[in-house]
Amino acid sequence: MNEQQLQELALIAQQYPLLSTARRITISRLIDGVYRFGKLCHPYKGQFPGVYEQIYQEAVQDLFLYICHNFDKYDQERGTFMTWVNMLLSKRFFKEAIPKIIGKANETNVENSVLENLEGLTFDDSELENNYISDFHKIRRYIEIDPKGIFRQTHIKKYPKVNFRDIAIKRWSGISWKDISDDLNIPIATLSNFYQRTLEEFRNEFRDLCGIEDST
Repeated sequence: MNEQQLQELALIAQQYPLLSTARRITISRLIDGVYRFGKLCHPYKGQFPGVYEQIYQEAVQDLFLYICHNFDKYDQERGTFMTWVNMLLSKRFFKEAIPKIIGKANETNVENSVLENLEGLTFDDSELENNYISDFHKIRRYIEIDPKGIFRQTHIKKYPKVNFRDIAIKRWSGISWKDISDDLNIPIATLSNFYQRTLEEFRNEFRDLCGIEDST
């Protein structure tokens, strides 16, 4: 999607009734389009060496959650949708993410990572339009139920009681890496790297679940 298409989709989303399925799905598509569009700003670029990407990741996660729950606060009379999104990211959510991460900065070796998103594991642009939302929820439900027990069995090497299923549920419930780290007393980098690596390991499992052929 380009910026004009994102703007049009934002206006369409606002036309749907509050709490309607159509509105929720459209907002989800919009958020995914924003991420794929690649025009999110990067506030304070060059600052916070070693932890910038972790701060940014946390800020974007919080931003998208905010948009999902507060979409009506967007006013097209005051600017484009992307202008609003980048304003929120730079003026609010990046600043709020700093203390969430910086407190652990001296205890963790945080590696650069992209925004956690299942789209990179399972979907291409053509599939996204019609299948992304339903398939995402299918994957999430599958991990929660864990019928084979494989997600509970997959745990951090030195922490056998900390498994992938529990971490995934916490993250998709909006709990920050810092809060998970504090709760489990495990470094953020260890948790995040394990999470990303395990998502990749189960790529084929998720594709089979959704009936998606691997084109690679």
